[in-house]
Amino acid sequence: MSKSIYLNEYRKVVKRLQEARTEAGLTQVDVAIKLKKPQSYVSKIERNERRVQY
Repeated sequence: MSKSIYLNEYRKVVKRLQEARTEAGLTQVDVAIKLKKPQSYVSKIERNERRVQY
């Protein structure tokens, strides 16, 4: 996968991550704590302003 946040493929991945988070009943804060990142990190990923770091 290309590293662009603008590709539809990447956006689908981010959308699925957000759906999985809400289906699990987790807030952005919950996920951020588990990732040891600020809540804004999760928010920016979900708004396609930042790439997922892996």
